[in-house]
Amino acid sequence: MADETFRPRHPNEIADVQDNVAAPSVEAVPVSKQEEAVPEVPKRPTQPPQNPGFAIQGKVPPEFLAALAEQRGETVSQQPKKGLSQMGQPNEKTTRQQSISSSSGHFKELLEELKGSTAVYEEIELPSKGRFYDGEDGPANGVISIRPMTGEEEQILATPRFVRKGQAINMIFQRCIKENFRPELLLTVDRTYLLIYLRGISYSPSYDVELKCPECEKKFATTLDLNSLYVEECPDDYGPNLEDVLPTTKLPFSYRLSTGRDEQELNDYRERRIKIYGDAATDDTLSYRTAQLINHIDGIESKSELQILLKNLPINDVSYIRNCANEPPFGVDTNIEIICPSCLQDFQVDLPLEANFFFPRRKKTKNQA
Repeated sequence: MADETFRPRHPNEIADVQDNVAAPSVEAVPVSKQEEAVPEVPKRPTQPPQNPGFAIQGKVPPEFLAALAEQRGETVSQQPKKGLSQMGQPNEKTTRQQSISSSSGHFKELLEELKGSTAVYEEIELPSKGRFYDGEDGPANGVISIRPMTGEEEQILATPRFVRKGQAINMIFQRCIKENFRPELLLTVDRTYLLIYLRGISYSPSYDVELKCPECEKKFATTLDLNSLYVEECPDDYGPNLEDVLPTTKLPFSYRLSTGRDEQELNDYRERRIKIYGDAATDDTLSYRTAQLINHIDGIESKSELQILLKNLPINDVSYIRNCANEPPFGVDTNIEIICPSCLQDFQVDLPLEANFFFPRRKKTKNQA
């Protein structure tokens, strides 16, 4: 009950109460008057006792001791400065904190300086000259701003799930291109140019590769100069509406150029077929890709019907459509002339995109060889 709650009081206060107030006998007081006869509990003193009866030991924070002394009405002594030992020398904790604080300031300055230096964009003109963009899906004037990659972009390329899903290049373009265009909507021709250009300004135009001679079949290492690749601009009389006539059947047809989205959809389609039919299934990705890039053949627009139509057209017509869609008269010429150092036979290779395209190997010196 509330009246039986323990309320600690000073021993002197209890003695005063016993001397001045005589507790009435319960038997002598009627039951109805017992509540009135209970003596009033004295109020707690406003000042705490001077002797609490216990001592605080151990490692107690100085703030706690100061607050306790103030509550007792004692004079708070001047505490030594935090972080200083009794000998007046800075302790290890304070030294470390000061070092971190000083380092943090330098770190922020260095970080701001690096951000300013790496955020330098270069304006370049795409091979398409913007003839196939409306300003929303790409630059209508063909000019785009791009900056070199940093360590953050390299982390994206080193993440297997991004590479496996085909997201890595889009993520790199999105971060390194200043304009807010969706990278997957850019033409494949322009994306190839951007990829090579980005590698050149981020690392260097020198690209070390290992090739195999088709004549003597010996492997050798060589260095390719990306600056030597020829880039051809889009002719003024080409596009944006692309129409032609098939050479054999003379059927009219219309087509478009592939984009990054088409490449991604093609990969997704190939993976779905492998999951359903396995590796033994016939690979129809070539006809699927071609059908996706055709707007119509003699008025036929359905993609499934176009794919069936491609299987029944003369091979000369199918090849003509594929060359028109995949080999526009502009872009980077990735065919490179190579001379074998063993047999001196010259041959051509398409620019190999090896793992070290974005992860260059360190060249060994004579002492390391």
